[in-house]
Amino acid sequence: MGATVTDIQEAAIRLRAAREAVLLPKSSLDVVEALSLLAERCLRGESAAAAQLETLTEPFPFSMVRPSLNALLQSMSRDSLRHLQKNEGVTDSLGYVVVGHVIAGNTPLLAWTSVVRALLVRSASLVKLPTGSAAQWGRVFHTLLAETDPSLVRCVEMWEWAGGTRDLDETLALQTDCLIAYGDDATIEQLQGYRPQAPFLGYGHRLSMGIALTAADGIRAAADFARDVLTYDQSGCLSPHSIYVIGDVYDADDFAERLAVALRRMSMESFSAPVTVAAAAQVRRHRTLARMMGDRLWEDTDLRYTVVRPRRRQFAASPTHGVINVQSLSSVDVLPEALAEVTGALQGCAVAASGDIPLSLRRILEDAGVSYVCRPGELQTPPIEWRQNGMDVLKCLTPAVE
Repeated sequence: MGATVTDIQEAAIRLRAAREAVLLPKSSLDVVEALSLLAERCLRGESAAAAQLETLTEPFPFSMVRPSLNALLQSMSRDSLRHLQKNEGVTDSLGYVVVGHVIAGNTPLLAWTSVVRALLVRSASLVKLPTGSAAQWGRVFHTLLAETDPSLVRCVEMWEWAGGTRDLDETLALQTDCLIAYGDDATIEQLQGYRPQAPFLGYGHRLSMGIALTAADGIRAAADFARDVLTYDQSGCLSPHSIYVIGDVYDADDFAERLAVALRRMSMESFSAPVTVAAAAQVRRHRTLARMMGDRLWEDTDLRYTVVRPRRRQFAASPTHGVINVQSLSSVDVLPEALAEVTGALQGCAVAASGDIPLSLRRILEDAGVSYVCRPGELQTPPIEWRQNGMDVLKCLTPAVE
């Protein structure tokens, strides 16, 4: 059953009391040790809740989520969390009393990351989960927290209601001291409007990409990029839409063919999300338009993947559902021009390189607004300390050091 206005109001009252009774007497190190223990127990499968994760199949199978989950948990070691607190200068700081979280259903672990960050500054959390099967991932985290520290779990409450329900969304905004929201740009704007003067962190629509440098191992890069493309049906802000191959059009075609082979193999291993009627129509429409533009395509009849080599070099957005663009660039020096239309809307970039990622390329990506640079295969596995949207993820939850 979904939440009511009264439920949200009463939850906020309980959370304020729990924060006073539980979080304030604890040191930040106490919280770090509890969270790192949760991560260790989950990684080792030492709890019923951790075992329950393996049974989840919707909206994405556990086999797809496992790499993201493991990376998140590994980044929650005691030393890593302490380093994050110290690096942002919030080791002994207190965050907002109650932080509200509006969690989208496009990726499974948003609630985990958002709540852990709030706890690291000793804030209580009132969480709006997505409705339906996507809520299970957040609820398992809550169970894990209860198993690990029964007192700490009093500072986190999770509720469900349909997104866009005005009276409930507005109540959440009014009853919390800071609101974090994940969703499309329209959702972010609407939520912020309920309490425009209050602290608000909106994580709206963002795009990600890839770059394959000339000397990179093309076969391995293609296999790793295929995993990035198929994970979460390209619905997250770290899902790649375009991959730039540094070279000529023939280099791009060679890489596109390798990528298509990798996507075919991975999709046959049941790694890809199911193709719905709506997704199928969207993919067919995109393929038709691409042909009309004179683009080259590598595709499968089951509509699980589509590789497009557009004729233009400007960033090409994907309709998701396994559609990925492979474009050629003569040099990284022309990358700023190619990204001009999406500068400020980018989130992540995976770079296939034979050695270290060149510092000059990192600077170009940073100037374009990219906040997460990694290797192919790692786009969907960011650590807890990732500076999402280029922000200090703990400091922004702490009013004393804003």
